[in-house]
Amino acid sequence: MMDTEMDMSVGSSIPVDNVLMGDPNNHASPPTNSKFKHEDADDDSENAHDMLRILRSEDNDRDSPNSSMTSASLISGLPESKSSGANQASRKKTSLPNAESPLQRSKMVAKFRAKSSIPTKLPPTEYGRQCVAAAYASRLNPYALHEDEHHLLQERLCHLHVTVYLNIRNGILRLWARNPNVSVNLEEAIGCAKDERWTQLACFAYEWLVRGGYINFGCVEVPLSVKSTRGRRNESGGQTIVVIGGGMAGLGCARQLTSVFNHFPDHTPPRVVVLEGRGRIGGRIYSHPLTSKVSEDLALHQRPTAEMGAHIIVGFEHGNPLDTIVRGQLALDCHSLRDLSTLYDTDGSAVDEHQDTMVERLYNDVLDRSGQYRYKRQKPRTAMGEKEMIDSGRDATEDDGLTISQYEEATASGTIDLLLPAKSRRRGVGHKAAKQDKPSEQVDTDMDTQTQLPAATAAKEIGFHLKSTTRLDESLDLDRLAASPNASLGDLLDEGVTQYTRFLELRPKAMRLLNWHFANLEYANAANVKRLSLSGWDQDSGNEFEGEHAQIIGGYQQVPRALWRFPDKLDVRTNQPVSQIRYDPGDPGGRATVTCEDGTVIEADKVVITVPLGVLKQQSIQFHPPLPQWKQAAISRLGFGLLNKIVLVFDQPFWDVDRDMFGLLREPRCGSGFAQDDYRAGRGQFYLFWNCIETSGLPVLIALMAGDSAHEAETKSDHDLVSSCLAQLRKVFGESSVPTPSETIVTRWASDRFARGTYSFVAAEAEPQDYDTLARSLGNLYFAGEATCGSHPATVHGAYLSGLRAASDILESIIGPISLPNRLVVETKSSNGNSVDLSAVVTPVTAPKRKGDPVIPAGTFTRPVKEPTSSLQQDWDAAMWDYIYGAIGFAPPQPSKSGTNPFLLYQKEHWNACKERCDSKKRTPAGKVNAKAGRDEVRMELGRMWKLLSDEEKAPYVERTRTHKDANDDAIMAWKAACVEWDKRTWEVKDEWIKQGNAFEEWVSKRNGGGVDCGTLQGGKRYRAAL
Repeated sequence: MMDTEMDMSVGSSIPVDNVLMGDPNNHASPPTNSKFKHEDADDDSENAHDMLRILRSEDNDRDSPNSSMTSASLISGLPESKSSGANQASRKKTSLPNAESPLQRSKMVAKFRAKSSIPTKLPPTEYGRQCVAAAYASRLNPYALHEDEHHLLQERLCHLHVTVYLNIRNGILRLWARNPNVSVNLEEAIGCAKDERWTQLACFAYEWLVRGGYINFGCVEVPLSVKSTRGRRNESGGQTIVVIGGGMAGLGCARQLTSVFNHFPDHTPPRVVVLEGRGRIGGRIYSHPLTSKVSEDLALHQRPTAEMGAHIIVGFEHGNPLDTIVRGQLALDCHSLRDLSTLYDTDGSAVDEHQDTMVERLYNDVLDRSGQYRYKRQKPRTAMGEKEMIDSGRDATEDDGLTISQYEEATASGTIDLLLPAKSRRRGVGHKAAKQDKPSEQVDTDMDTQTQLPAATAAKEIGFHLKSTTRLDESLDLDRLAASPNASLGDLLDEGVTQYTRFLELRPKAMRLLNWHFANLEYANAANVKRLSLSGWDQDSGNEFEGEHAQIIGGYQQVPRALWRFPDKLDVRTNQPVSQIRYDPGDPGGRATVTCEDGTVIEADKVVITVPLGVLKQQSIQFHPPLPQWKQAAISRLGFGLLNKIVLVFDQPFWDVDRDMFGLLREPRCGSGFAQDDYRAGRGQFYLFWNCIETSGLPVLIALMAGDSAHEAETKSDHDLVSSCLAQLRKVFGESSVPTPSETIVTRWASDRFARGTYSFVAAEAEPQDYDTLARSLGNLYFAGEATCGSHPATVHGAYLSGLRAASDILESIIGPISLPNRLVVETKSSNGNSVDLSAVVTPVTAPKRKGDPVIPAGTFTRPVKEPTSSLQQDWDAAMWDYIYGAIGFAPPQPSKSGTNPFLLYQKEHWNACKERCDSKKRTPAGKVNAKAGRDEVRMELGRMWKLLSDEEKAPYVERTRTHKDANDDAIMAWKAACVEWDKRTWEVKDEWIKQGNAFEEWVSKRNGGGVDCGTLQGGKRYRAAL
């Protein structure tokens, strides 16, 4: 089974009786323009729904609080396609009780009800299980903070409240996972908190999930939030964002940008324009229509197609966003791939299963032995919650005052017992801090145990007969080759196989089998294995999604078309190749100009580049100023590979239709067949055939050409390639059994000027951070595409995720980062015990609030405000406070605290000296004069130094902390007394101000020249009573 999804290509349809080689630069288009225009034309016609299965449901609501449904997602209808103009006039507004909608920056009030989004009849353990499953389904660890969450929360959140936060975050994800056809709003998110204390945690979690594209993404409609100020926002005054490339990255980014701004009504949404060079959308996803036959097996809304490009969804489970879009929102029919397959030898005989297994184990042994030379990426550790409590749906309610950062520093230094209360020490702390492990502890333990044995012993255990001269302790010697600069995986594997031939009698058939697996590896990486980096070729290992691999019935292209169409059409302009981009590398808020080949010029505020890496390598787009050297170096070092296909349509199947694939072993093109080098050139030609009956509805085979054979196909004629392919099939199935196909298609992706290849790979000269480097923005120029997604490269879902990431970066550049109050957990209690009015909170109020003011935080983004009153009441209140502040000044500020952690005092004094020593150690083995130790490494070294100190050496720091603690306590007591006095004086000054003729009725009368509005007056009395 292949683990690569983006097996991509460009197709040219050719008639059976006239197999000709077409123009190599024109293979991106189908045979006729009329047919093509029908595919991607404006779909407002009666048959527009034929491209998608649009299901309707009587109720789009999420499950009620009393529901105990356990399905992963509920399929309900997509909204009708609307034109962009009509959509602006008919956008819906979220209806919340007494308030507005998600992520509002307005002075509105959201009604908070604890547990309102938690089904009351659902047992806590089942609710916890569903929340954990939803987090896994969203690419997040349900028991630990994401790296970005950790960074934002480490100074603001108590380490004991990590469990509470994760429960809320996972609960919000549960709402989304259960019905991704309905966007989650802020009120629902707040309802995932079990107590009103956690309101701001819920608000932060909601905004973080929205910004990151973990919820409310894809083809779902996000209702427009109500703006805080009167009147509508200026829809025509927003920024212009140009997205270059209409593939999954470009369409995903554009779709996310058009929807995510609906969460932020005080910011004018941008105008998003997608420029696509081809006459179709989808990029390297292209479902070529098959015209020679009519399928009787497909549904009416489906059509027979063959995948020229992306072919397989590599597992829906554990976080693939395509699960949400393909199955949750579009309800597309999919065919799960069966892992049964047959390998046929060159004489047409099926390979013995036992022999196949033995050779595959030998191949895996050599591949696994190369693992010791791989680069070990150190995954950042983040704060963890209490697993048992999260699984059981319970919250931790204690608070010892230590933030995540303080707890981790104290744990690393061994001073945690000095900070925790005695009660906490006896009971134990339920939080698991981010561990500061040594780099040497980051060891890949997922290694086949056979590799721990000498190679000869391992081969014997696999089942091979050793040569009589071979000792059991003999093994492979690969260290010298691995130590060479820019060592390649292929060189090491070839050497490993060559050394194994000294131990074993590997006959040509075994060598053919071995090289079939080599071809399969070249298919996965779109390159000959000699071009792959030994240390980093599988740098994304461990990020794979789970579940069966699948194909979409009726064509993969339905997915990008849905992103274009739903919930309203994006502004996509086809046949617009870009020739030049002028951008501002120093200012994200600068201006940019995009020039197309036909002379069209578009002024933009931001530009997103989603073109394939092959196009960037070709430099067909000119950048002004030129891309910096570090960006160009990453483009040059990363590899961009090639895979080509031949599509064969027959009248009747002659193969085993119950298997989704079969493979062919290939003869060596030179030599006797005993040497590894004999097979390199031809092993990937037609090595695998996909049986596409289930997805196309027709007897279709797709032959793959991987490795060097993919490049060979670029120069060979269609006639020669098809003839050679048919000859191989006839060797296996018999001359008379394989007829002339009714339709054939040959792909040549390297000749497509809008691709120049298929998908990226880690080349031998690449560096570990090249994917991340390629993803980094330059001022107002952003980058997306599978080659910018280091965690999921060479996949459709990786391309889509990169589009979400670019959209998130652009959003932050426009509205700023997430703002947080000093304390995320505020002790509040409502008057009725079960609900409280909440106003959005981002930062603490700068003007002091008087004790007794009804100011309670309730959302995420605006400063705390009182309940909405008339403008006159607000003006009167402002005038009163101006007088009070003028008379007695602001409330006394809370005094700052001196350090109470002895280790932190020690760390501050010794930081610079320790950092210099750590930097020096880092430079010596690496040989890099500019190498520097990371902050965590310095902290770890200081922690070790602190532990080595004697009690006498620690005593001065401990004594200073005791002195600081006493001073802090005295300062706090004095501050509280001053606050009480200040609060008392505010009432006295207010009474003085009112006696001066400023009672509300008198003040309004003076302001209105003697007239008083009765309604306003009554409101004023009510307001005064509240005060």
